[in-house]
Amino acid sequence: MTDFHKTSSIALNQLADFFESSWPNADVDLLEDVLIVLLPGDKQYVINKHGVTQQVWLSSPFTGAHHFAYQEDAWRCTRTEKLLSDLLRDEQKIYAA
Repeated sequence: MTDFHKTSSIALNQLADFFESSWPNADVDLLEDVLIVLLPGDKQYVINKHGVTQQVWLSSPFTGAHHFAYQEDAWRCTRTEKLLSDLLRDEQKIYAA
């Protein structure tokens, strides 16, 4: 298993745990490197590995598409350099409102 696949698999498992423990009423499924999170009101996250670019891709019901590369021991947005964890914490506030 390459470093990317190992690191991204760990990240997807951690994200699944994060959604399950911190997002009320979220239905979380992690199957074959694709994390799908269904939220009330027909909102859905899709988060998956993209091996060709060695990125984690996230489709958000709140802010659209984002691509994250593993840099400096963290998943950072390739456009804004925002941390994946920070993005999801910000979106969690939107969800809770």
